[in-house]
Amino acid sequence: MRRAWGLSGRLMASYILVTLAAVVLVEVLVLGFQVVPLVSGTQLQDQVVAAANSYGQQLARRYAGGVPAGTVLGDDREPARKVLSRPAPGGTLVVRAIRGPIRGDRAIVAVVAVAADGTVLASSAPSRYPPGHSAASELPVQASSTVVGRHILKAGDVPTPYGQVVFWMAWPKYRHGPGAPTVGAGRRIAAVYVQAPAPAGFVNPVRAWQKLSQLDEDRPLLTGPYTLLLAIVPVGVLFGLLGSRRIVRRVRRLERATLAVADGDYTVGLPVSGRDELGRLEANFTSMTRQLDSALAAERQRATGDARAAERARIAREVHDAISQHLFGLRMIAAGMCRADPGNQQARAIERITEEALRDMQALLIELRPAGLDGAGLAPALQEICAAYQDRLGVTVDADLADVSVPAPVEHALLRITQEACANAVRHGHARRLAVSMSRQNGHVELAVRDTGAGFDPAAPHGGSGLTHIRDRVAELGGTLDIDSAPGRGAALTVRMPVP
Repeated sequence: MRRAWGLSGRLMASYILVTLAAVVLVEVLVLGFQVVPLVSGTQLQDQVVAAANSYGQQLARRYAGGVPAGTVLGDDREPARKVLSRPAPGGTLVVRAIRGPIRGDRAIVAVVAVAADGTVLASSAPSRYPPGHSAASELPVQASSTVVGRHILKAGDVPTPYGQVVFWMAWPKYRHGPGAPTVGAGRRIAAVYVQAPAPAGFVNPVRAWQKLSQLDEDRPLLTGPYTLLLAIVPVGVLFGLLGSRRIVRRVRRLERATLAVADGDYTVGLPVSGRDELGRLEANFTSMTRQLDSALAAERQRATGDARAAERARIAREVHDAISQHLFGLRMIAAGMCRADPGNQQARAIERITEEALRDMQALLIELRPAGLDGAGLAPALQEICAAYQDRLGVTVDADLADVSVPAPVEHALLRITQEACANAVRHGHARRLAVSMSRQNGHVELAVRDTGAGFDPAAPHGGSGLTHIRDRVAELGGTLDIDSAPGRGAALTVRMPVP
């Protein structure tokens, strides 16, 4: 339970951290590109309006009779700075007098005095706004169209050849004469134009946050981000629980399956519940358990076969060391009795029965002997069986064995069928001659064992289990079995096994 909760906790933490990072990034971008420039633009507009009204009043008092030629407006005491707009005490702007040429094509803080006929009388930057030029060619159209007469101005940014600017127009009020001079009133100022570059570009988020914090009227701008950041935690927990529930359930199921395999249950399998990494892991786990189960079954079968072979070898040794030796001694005694008394029929009967018992015992030992393939192939193993019958029992064996390649189960079955058929022919049919052949034709391997023994009726019931075992082996591998025999004319057993 702790491990599963640990996975859920990590997923929830990742959801929260990712969401926090995304929200913080968005807020930084909004602060840098939108909020602060918007607030700064509003403040700058107020400063421009205050500066225009201040310059209008000052110039009306100072130049009531007209503006002298060569007048440069602005503050000569203000040194050159990189900042284009700087507030002055009282909420206005500091306008620097620029008497020389202006480098670059950026907008500047400037004040321009305009006559009633639309001519520039004086400015704070004569090189950019030269006296005597028409205001219509130097100022924005929104400003030049309001020189004579008061018009309604809209606050905001306006385009100029040097970039976006915030501007305002003020109309001086003179003590003598009308509020605004008419056309022909000499070099008296009809309107004062003040501009400042509009805020643009990215603002440092830390400075932006500090600036917003200093503005009492903009507190709602900070309340929203704080609320959003606090709401991310429960939202991240909720999404973490919903998103990790199915993953955790699948991981728990995989954990239970691995514990079952650790306990020795290799039959467990997992349903594939998706096409993601966990789904591939589930499919691979099921494939692994199936392979382990198959390998374990094969190992059990091999161990069982080895145990059977060892037991057969032990029984063969016991029979050879005990019963065979006793029978051999009995045959030697009976032979001595026959040589001492050739007419003793009982001794001859004992010798004959003992000889037959020894022969049957030898056949039984060959059958019990654990013949194996040993990696040499099927044909050499069958040849070894034939040689054993010929060398130990004196049975003539004609072997015609083709070197065929078949699957291991078919090899094992054909080897055991050959052993069983030869043993039945010698022990029950008393055959003195055998013929064993093997060939491959038309997608089948054909094994034939023929003998010249007493024969039997295949339809009659038999007490032994040899033929039953042969039929079972052939049926398991999808083969066919044909037995041709009759009493007194031997037997022929033919097996056909399908092979790829």
